[in-house]
Amino acid sequence: MEKSNHFLLTFDNLLKGDFLALSDFESLKLENTTLFLKGKLYGSTLTDLLKNYVENGHKAFQLIDGDFLCIVVDPNKITIVRDRHGAGNQLFYSSKYLSNSLLAFAEIDGFECQPNHEGLLTFMSIGYIPSPKTALKGVSKLNSGFVLKFESNKIETFDLFDYKSYMQNAGKSKLTVDEAVGEYEKLHKSAIETRIKGAQKVGLLLSGGYDSGGNISALREVYQGDVVSYSIGFKDNPWTELPLAKLLSEKYNSRHYDYEIDGSEIMQLPQILRATGDPFQEGGLLVNFTVMQLVGKSGEKPDVILGGDGNDQHFGTSGKELAMHWKLKSKGVQFLQNWYDILGDSISSFDKDSILFRTEFHNRKILHIQQSDTFGFSLRKLNNMTLKGINIDSLHYLKNAPKSYKNFDDFFFNRNYNIDIKQVINEVILFKSSRMSELFGNKMSFPYMSTELYNFLNEMPVNYKFKGTLEELSAGKGVSKYLHKTYLKPKLPTEITNRKKQGGFAPLPIFLKDDTQRRALFAYLRHADGVKAIFRMDKIESLLNQYETIATSKSYWFWYQQVKANQIINLLTLAVWWEMFINKKTNLQNINELM
Repeated sequence: MEKSNHFLLTFDNLLKGDFLALSDFESLKLENTTLFLKGKLYGSTLTDLLKNYVENGHKAFQLIDGDFLCIVVDPNKITIVRDRHGAGNQLFYSSKYLSNSLLAFAEIDGFECQPNHEGLLTFMSIGYIPSPKTALKGVSKLNSGFVLKFESNKIETFDLFDYKSYMQNAGKSKLTVDEAVGEYEKLHKSAIETRIKGAQKVGLLLSGGYDSGGNISALREVYQGDVVSYSIGFKDNPWTELPLAKLLSEKYNSRHYDYEIDGSEIMQLPQILRATGDPFQEGGLLVNFTVMQLVGKSGEKPDVILGGDGNDQHFGTSGKELAMHWKLKSKGVQFLQNWYDILGDSISSFDKDSILFRTEFHNRKILHIQQSDTFGFSLRKLNNMTLKGINIDSLHYLKNAPKSYKNFDDFFFNRNYNIDIKQVINEVILFKSSRMSELFGNKMSFPYMSTELYNFLNEMPVNYKFKGTLEELSAGKGVSKYLHKTYLKPKLPTEITNRKKQGGFAPLPIFLKDDTQRRALFAYLRHADGVKAIFRMDKIESLLNQYETIATSKSYWFWYQQVKANQIINLLTLAVWWEMFINKKTNLQNINELM
């Protein structure tokens, strides 16, 4: 693991020209303006960017392709910009301090780290805390694709890639399918070429799907040099994709490394939280952690590693649930869904692996399709678990969501922007991949996230993204990523193109499978300060006892086990985060140190 190179400084010192903390940034000065950049630009130079900024201000960043955090210091103003999807450094800030590490605030003399209960309960529900909120009071984080301006002791933030601009262009393309496929292929290869420019050794993350397969296929059409690939599987588990990853490696000639997760990796959670800052938990997090760890253990050190992350979301996801939501709402029966949803939180029978749990699991997905997935706890259940005075009424990221839609296409594009892109890509998928890459000092990049591809897909009609009529979509017969699959189906092995997508997540019960490890973790949770400070311990005891029953049986539905394991791991993550950030055990490396 690389030594941390986070920075911590004040807005005032930055205005005074104290740039020592930014010594590992690239920098350039033009007249009275100094630009600092950490990360990578693709297809443009620092000089081009600075000249454009001096002429056009923050608008200079709207067409930039890259993975970066940029800080621009003018005589009386500071401008900070994160790349469109947040693949570059995160930025945390208070009214005085700014840093790319939330843990840096716990190390400031005189700064009292107080928990933000709204942020922590939001995490317990959806697995992350949407920007600009954080888990600490008085500290915010800058959204992906946003600008922060500090001037006259005031902080202002705004979105460079806002909803109005996205919707103005959504679905406006007049290209035929063949023309669109050709243009998409050209842009994908161009994105790869710009990202590997000058590289002597290129790495790839391989699963058994279209996205990573598309990357290695396109790479070999533009680059014949040294390629190394990495894959993650799961020990004694049918969800493993290692055989298909090896198939791609053999077809496209890469030196291949793989690793099987056995469940012990969860004990390294403190290292992950040091990188994420806020408590964060998502099904693929330990996959990202272990693959970045594997890169280091391989001894290869690629100049750049290409990931297929985010492509599902750029095209749009959950076509079946979107169509079913639209149809049920149009028929005026959504009140029945709401009623069933309330019952699901109120009656204990819904919390068992039964037809009630399964129907409510699908009902909730359809009913709340314009929200992030809730694999943790619903807000109603959370408020029933917490101590008096600690509760949460709503999720703040939903406050500006539209209340009505002109037609199904409008509905699709709204979710594509507000959930698929702004939440899932920016706050979850690219966030975890980039933070885990930074943790181990690897250079990750994501060709499908290029600015040109983003703008191109923004203009594609729904049928090019997720092909199918409303009836076909609601019956589960739609074709997701239609242009992408049309482009790659003739190129990839049939073993890849004919398989059903499994998803890039871990079967979470694997981390709670070992009896000794699980019982040690549960013993810790029963006395953890963070748990006792927020939750009713009788509710926690009931939760742990319920999972103990689940863990010793093999008869449960996969998604029931996944949700229940997710809830436990969320609780564990909060408890360990509390030790590091509130109890200030900032050097914690392994959960074993808490036992």
